[in-house]
Amino acid sequence: MKRILLFTFFALWFAGTHAQSLQVSTVPSTGNNNTSQFAVGDEQITISNSSLAFNEGAVSADIAHSGISATLGETGISVFETDGTKLINTDYDFVTDDSSLKIYAMGNGGFIVRENIANFLLYNSYGTIRHSVSNSSQSTEGESISELASDPAFKTVVLYNPKIVRNGQEGSRAQLVTMDGGTTDFYNSQDRAIRMVNVTENGQYINIVTYQTGTDDVVLIMDRFGNQLSEIPFDQNIADVRVSNDGRFITIRSNSRVAAHSVLSRERVGSTSFRSTLHFAEYIPEDKTIIALTADKSGSVLSNIEFHAINVAARAIERQAFNSSLGTTDIIPVYLTREGRFNYSISGFSQKLNVKASF
Repeated sequence: MKRILLFTFFALWFAGTHAQSLQVSTVPSTGNNNTSQFAVGDEQITISNSSLAFNEGAVSADIAHSGISATLGETGISVFETDGTKLINTDYDFVTDDSSLKIYAMGNGGFIVRENIANFLLYNSYGTIRHSVSNSSQSTEGESISELASDPAFKTVVLYNPKIVRNGQEGSRAQLVTMDGGTTDFYNSQDRAIRMVNVTENGQYINIVTYQTGTDDVVLIMDRFGNQLSEIPFDQNIADVRVSNDGRFITIRSNSRVAAHSVLSRERVGSTSFRSTLHFAEYIPEDKTIIALTADKSGSVLSNIEFHAINVAARAIERQAFNSSLGTTDIIPVYLTREGRFNYSISGFSQKLNVKASF
């Protein structure tokens, strides 16, 4: 009888110490943030309608990973530190009805202005124009507003035409911007438009998502020089793609499904679908785990939030509700950082989060 009781005790202890779980908590310094307050660097900033609270007249704003921001208002272009301290102000004579105006802030205090549909002005940290780059395709049948994608340090800068109409068909193009302001085409299609382009945080990889009516979306994974490494189709409209730091794996997400693939073999290593709308997902290869967030969204606020951890090796799923709302903004990207085994931090929402899983 004693042996049976002893065995039962150790069995229960082992199961209890190795139970599966998912814990989500708020970093204390951001715990009191409302859905308009965001942590950038060591500062808290307020964002309303995609504008910074300390410069409400901004036409557009884009916050660099370091917290530097650039805004466009009646006094010209201003560059700010995270706490609202103005670093420089540069005159800029802009056309008020130019719907293509946008500013991209660099961490070193420089910035890029998009104007006139396809023209990009590259400024240094003193507010002086270094280069003017045209991204116009010169198509006589029309093109959409040019877009810019870059890593936080602007080591790899891509200009792309999401749609170019040629011979009645929608195509697209992407080119790299060199340090001297020159450009090099590395993608050109006559019959596929571009849904999105992103550059990995370390600047080493470029992801281009293309689409064509009646066909699957396709992700093209390229190195920072524009050399294609892989091509992976996905049978839903792609909302986001993320490549691991070592370039070996890619996470592809729609609004209802996530899949992780090997970049070189294109083999799918794991996938799952969700009933609620999927707003974030990333595969962490070291832990063979996908971290995902589903929620309802109204404006820029997420509610009814649930976190998911999917361990593809163990074929196990853990879920945890998050009993608070989170603010989102297009001008601050969401990043997941691996802190340790099954231990992650997520920034870019109105509150910074810690996520811990066990399997």
